[in-house]
Amino acid sequence: MYDPDEACQMMAASIKRICRQRGISPYVLAKKAGISTSSISYLLNGRTRPQVYTVLLICNALGVTIGELFDGENRK
Repeated sequence: MYDPDEACQMMAASIKRICRQRGISPYVLAKKAGISTSSISYLLNGRTRPQVYTVLLICNALGVTIGELFDGENRK
């Protein structure tokens, strides 16, 4: 089964890694995803748990699948 807290931590780490690899700031990610910068900040700092819709917006903005985001398999 899933450990939701661990999954959110892994997701946040993947988002940070992908952004670092691509030179995307949290501000740019928020704008590309169409969500607030505070939402991205809270998510990346573990202060909030995102809804599935928000995760899908982030995936689209990063050009990754949800599986890549959670599996950490994105090496683009």
